[in-house]
Amino acid sequence: MDSKITWLRISYWTAAIANFGIAISVLIPERVGLTEFVYPMGLMSVVAISWGILLLMADRKPIDRRWVLIPTIIVVALLSSIRIYASILGLIKFSMAFLILGLLIISLLTYSYVNSRSLVGK
Repeated sequence: MDSKITWLRISYWTAAIANFGIAISVLIPERVGLTEFVYPMGLMSVVAISWGILLLMADRKPIDRRWVLIPTIIVVALLSSIRIYASILGLIKFSMAFLILGLLIISLLTYSYVNSRSLVGK
């Protein structure tokens, strides 16, 4: 039981740290293929920070709030997909490292969610 909760906590913290990293990186125009700051960069940063905080709050009651992993998996998958799409369009350089990182995070979150099913209702 403790290991299942540990996996949930690792998932929350990993995703939160990734969100905070995204929040910072989108504010650097060169990192997102631009030459200057544009308003949507600020919006994305705020959303990423908010999502990171949500994940840290989920860590306080890991079993009760495990549902947070479902939309987080969707967000990570969509962010990875849009990164691939932007690289196909030539807007940014393709990065195998970011693709692998996205797949690893999706795998971790999915494993933690499925692995903790037996804890629900206890």
